[in-house]
Amino acid sequence: MSSYPFNPSFTKQFRQEQAVSFCAEEKPYENIVLSTYGRITESEINFLGSSLNEQMCDNAIIHRLLNKLTQKDSQDEARLLAFIQETHQELSAHANAEPFTAQYYKHLIELLASFLDLVNEYDTNGQELLLGNLNTCYFNETSFAVNQSVDSEEVATMHRIIEDFLYQIGEYYQYFHILLQKETEKENDKSRVLVMSHVAYYLDTLITCTEKMIINIESTLDMLLEWETSLQSRESQELFN
Repeated sequence: MSSYPFNPSFTKQFRQEQAVSFCAEEKPYENIVLSTYGRITESEINFLGSSLNEQMCDNAIIHRLLNKLTQKDSQDEARLLAFIQETHQELSAHANAEPFTAQYYKHLIELLASFLDLVNEYDTNGQELLLGNLNTCYFNETSFAVNQSVDSEEVATMHRIIEDFLYQIGEYYQYFHILLQKETEKENDKSRVLVMSHVAYYLDTLITCTEKMIINIESTLDMLLEWETSLQSRESQELFN
């Protein structure tokens, strides 16, 4: 049986285009505007606006990051900085009092000074930079920060910066372990200098404080990766919608 397609001009006469319009009322909610059709209560507007605001601005994960960085990480970092400075001062005093072991102390003192610079740099160009970006993105009516959107590439850049600091801090952490092992081996040597036990204590405490910082940074990286993945998913939807 032969197939005879309809002529476009023939079928066009049966196609009617009607302009459909609805009367929409725009109602603002915080940083978004909702177009409402029909009857909708104020409480429904607030509920819908709150839900959309959380999803569109990633408020939930940003809020978690801000709380983590300001309430826990900053305190652990402050304790680490204080202990590095305290240890630096103590070892400097030992070096001045023990001329025969001054060279050994000098190496530790230089190591601590270098590590102190790294932790301070992380505080300024890592954690503080991240906090600034998060405050800019976080929408809160009680905050003076200006809300702005961020894309997955910007979050990926923050992730790379923090990850680089993690790698550098991890290098010091491993070296502290090596020094502590050497100190522990010397404990069996009866001819060792007695003040070396103080060095072992400082190294052990330093390792503990540094480990806390590493765990905090790893947790931050996990949350940044979660945020980046969420943004990538939403960006792909926007691309194909």
